Amino acid sequence: MNCIKQFLLTICFSLALTCQDHVLAGGTTTRDIIVPKISEWQVTVLNGLTTGETLFIHCKSKEDDLGQISLKFGDRFFWNFGENMLHSTLFWCYMSKDDGHMNVNVFWDDVILFHRCGWKNCIWTAKTDGLYLWNSASGEDVLSKKWEVGW
Repeated sequence: MNCIKQFLLTICFSLALTCQDHVLAGGTTTRDIIVPKISEWQVTVLNGLTTGETLFIHCKSKEDDLGQISLKFGDRFFWNFGENMLHSTLFWCYMSKDDGHMNVNVFWDDVILFHRCGWKNCIWTAKTDGLYLWNSASGEDVLSKKWEVGW
């Protein structure tokens, strides 16, 4: 009897993985219900240095190097990605301005971070005194890290 249950379970699982998608209300598909999508995110870095300085950033993950970017005041750089199934996605950036620099994590698996980012978009703003994360729950920028002096 156990062999029959295992056989039927294997067939059902195989059918579920190969089923044709059918769009349901709200854009959800039958496949999304069976095999949920990995969370989709956007990280944004904004130059809010009111001194008019250029912000230099170099962001990476274990798998991706997003390159070196120079942002003038008011410019932004953003990227989109899906969180991995192991919930170990991590992005970090090196940032520098005329008189300071920092290494900082800008995305990691953390429920508090997810809540602050509104479960979809982490917005980081470099200001004169440090790096701020927009807290969508409270509607304000929150200082996350101060600049280290020098290069």
